[in-house]
Amino acid sequence: MRLIYRLYLHEGWGWQKIANYLTDKKIPSPRMLIGAKNAGTMWHETAVKIILQNRHYTGDLVQGRSSVDRSNKLFHQEKGYKLRQQIDESKWYVVENAHPSIISREEFDSVQGRMAFKARTGFGGRGKKSLFAHLAYCAHCGKGMNYKNDREGYVCVTYQKRGRKGCPSHFIRHDELKESVLADLRQLSENALDRDSLVEKAAQKGK
Repeated sequence: MRLIYRLYLHEGWGWQKIANYLTDKKIPSPRMLIGAKNAGTMWHETAVKIILQNRHYTGDLVQGRSSVDRSNKLFHQEKGYKLRQQIDESKWYVVENAHPSIISREEFDSVQGRMAFKARTGFGGRGKKSLFAHLAYCAHCGKGMNYKNDREGYVCVTYQKRGRKGCPSHFIRHDELKESVLADLRQLSENALDRDSLVEKAAQKGK
């Protein structure tokens, strides 16, 4: 846990880069540590994010963060598991300094501040909504392309997560992609006009 906080706070690494590092170092994933079935060795950025947001590591006892959704019994029976609803933080049950801390409160607060800053400023532009959101896909692996605000273009999602181990670095600038799409649309429009013209000429000859 200390390693994750150090890499994020002092080395400036992102969630996915930390997850990749832990996977490469063969550090047991959270699911492996609790003995979950089919638990793999791969770390995911979601697990890193959850650890960075968990006050438990500061020595606080936090309960009541979620509750079971009992409204859809049919879903529970069909899927075999229960849905959980997140509860607003203001309603959590918190006991400070209930057990020995792993991370100092100052470090935890600094991490929350950095995460809030990145969320507020859209640092890195990951997942930014754009003209081609959910429309651009990597020609190599077939995964989506995320818009990068700092580079003003799109990069392969697989490359973002796993680097060159997952996919070569595919990047295209927004203005280049836009011009390419416009060129294709113009060509389609011209082809449609040519087709309509041919149909009209054929109809005239048939009279």
